[in-house]
Parts: sequence; C-alpha cells; structure tokens
Amino acid sequence: MPIMSLPMHARSMAWGGYILAQPLSDVQYAMDNPALLNSSLHGQYGATYGTVVPGVKIGGAGYAFSSASKKHNYSFHAQYLDYGRMSSFDAGGNSLGEITANEMKFVLGYSREFTNRLVLGAQTGFTYSVLGPFVSTAAMLNLGAHYSKSDTGVHFGLTVKNIGMQLVTYRGADREPLPFQIAIGASYKPLHMPFRFHISLHSLQRFMDITYNQYLQSSTLSLGNEEIGTPEAAVMEKFTRHLAFGGELVMGKNLGILIGYNHQRRMEMAPAIRGGLAGFGWGIRFKVWKYHLTYASASLFPGYNTNTISLSLIPTFYN
Repeated sequence: MPIMSLPMHARSMAWGGYILAQPLSDVQYAMDNPALLNSSLHGQYGATYGTVVPGVKIGGAGYAFSSASKKHNYSFHAQYLDYGRMSSFDAGGNSLGEITANEMKFVLGYSREFTNRLVLGAQTGFTYSVLGPFVSTAAMLNLGAHYSKSDTGVHFGLTVKNIGMQLVTYRGADREPLPFQIAIGASYKPLHMPFRFHISLHSLQRFMDITYNQYLQSSTLSLGNEEIGTPEAAVMEKFTRHLAFGGELVMGKNLGILIGYNHQRRMEMAPAIRGGLAGFGWGIRFKVWKYHLTYASASLFPGYNTNTISLSLIPTFYN
C-alpha cells in the first residue's frame, strides 16, 4: 500500500520524504516520527493537500493534545491517497465501465517526554485500500525517538515504521508484507548561521543494498553471442542510496526557504539522458498570525512534480 510510505507534510516532501529530527513544532511532523509529538503541540490541528502526479491526489489532517502534566501527548491523524476514476476492462479487452481507486490511513499516536531532551513515541494505525472491486486492509505500529541538544542546535531522530501485517488481502492475491523501514536522522543549525541542515539515512533494514536486483542481475548478448552482465553497484553507490538531504535558509521566525535531495529517488526515476531535477525538492514556509503555511514541490522524474501545501494552527511557535 503506497500510502504507508508517503510523507504527509510539505516540508517532508521538500526534504526528500523524511523529517526525523526537527526542533520546529507541527502536529503533522509526527507522521514522519512519532516522537516529534510534544507538549508544545497541545490544541494544534493541521491539514495537507497536494498531488503526486497529475490525477493522483493526497491529503490528510491531524490533531494533538497533551495531559495537564505535559508529559503525555496524544494525536490523531487521517490520510488519503486518491487515484481518481479510470476505465476497467476484462481479460478479453471488453469495457467494464469506470472504477475508483483510493487508499486511507488512520493513526492514533502517543509520546512521552522523559526529559527536556528525550521524547519517545509510538503510533498504531489501520489502512484501507480500494482498487475497483479489490479491497485490502492492514494494521501497523510505528515507533520513534527524538533527542535534542538545543544549546548546540543538534537534534537526532530514529524511527521503526510499518511493523504489522495485511489483514485482508486483495481478492485472488497472496498476502503482502508491509513496507517495513528503519531510518535515522540528524538536524543541525549553527548558532550564528541562518541555515538548518538535515540528513536522513533511510531503508536501514536493507543497509547493504537497496538497488534494484533485477537490473543488477540482467544481462545482454554481445555480437559474438556472449552474455554480458550488468556490473554490480559499487559500495559507495549502495551507501549513498540511503541518503536524503534537507536544508532551510532561516529568514527569521516567520519565513524560511527549503531545499532537499533524495539520491535513491533520482537513481530510480531519472532517465540516463537529461535527468533534469529528479530527486530534488524545494519549498517555502511562513507564519501569519497563528497560522503556519508550507508549500513544497518535489521532482519525481522530469516533467512531473509533486505539489503539496500544509497548513497548521499553531498555539505556540518557536524556533
């Protein structure tokens, strides 16, 4: 189910799909790391809307509240992925009319602030997928940790996501594994520099190699009818596939310019010739009164960008 891997917030889109360690507060960041839910988000709600590719829309909303002691924090999130309407045909090519396809995800979250530096969080959720006459459901658990050293501007994050199983399989299909993923990240803003750096290492459950094996193992025949195999990716290439970078030019508490890059996305989606900006993303965030607005655009492959806008009502905003 693709919805289980899609980021929810525009900042995440701009940063290559990951927000793991971040001092800024937004209830929707908790969908990337459950431990980013903290007491400063009490009473905050937010919503996101955008397009993945033309005709495919995403959206979601979230709300958070905290206990009186401010040590226990709770959240609820809902997210959807709408593929729109499409024509359906049987095996003989006869038209069956139009069908709809969409996916939904509902998540309950909890986090506990053990110290002013360490927060641990967890989420449990349910997904529902409809692909025309085919229906599937799944249940999952997400875990996260966030450690901050605000005096140095350094933050660390860890997530273990999509622990669970498919409850109902698509009709006539085998049970599929969930997109289990382990990721770590760090954020750093030098005290006297108006720029925030963010780096993520994702897909660590397959740390040695996340290149496509079918391409690495494919072969062709030379003019002499000799088999020529595709060379295996180098160690450094395998490592950089796990990297996603993000940065923000901080122009005060009310304005920031976002840029990002996901190397795996570029290597998977960019053609060998004229790869364009595939894998890159950018965005802008600004605050007006109590509202925090973020817009982001990320290039999946040349000519097609995701465009996402996120809005949050922020009772307390800090930098």
